[in-house]
Amino acid sequence: MSDKIAQAKTISKNIKEMRESRGWNQARLAQEAGITAAALSMIEKGDGRMPTIVLLRKIASALKVQLNEITGEEPAMVSETEERSREFYRKWGDVIDGLPPDDQARLKDMAERLKEITKK
Repeated sequence: MSDKIAQAKTISKNIKEMRESRGWNQARLAQEAGITAAALSMIEKGDGRMPTIVLLRKIASALKVQLNEITGEEPAMVSETEERSREFYRKWGDVIDGLPPDDQARLKDMAERLKEITKK
């Protein structure tokens, strides 16, 4: 089995597991990612074709994961602050995204002010 086929199978498996762990069906993930359900179905079938980086980024964004979590590659080194921010968004992102735009803006403004305060 070639490396490309093996990686495509890893990607297929990881996407399916992440989707199912959220209780989402393929239609929901496709909608959240802004891709067609047919495209997602083909990716999850793992027929050996490598999805484009654009599709993978859309799926990663919808699942609120890093691209390397889908591809199975080693993660890039990130700072503790970045990792805490990612963990916060994984935990609370859906709640924040469900708020009205004005409330989202207020929360973002408060977060920026907190960052400035803690830098001092």
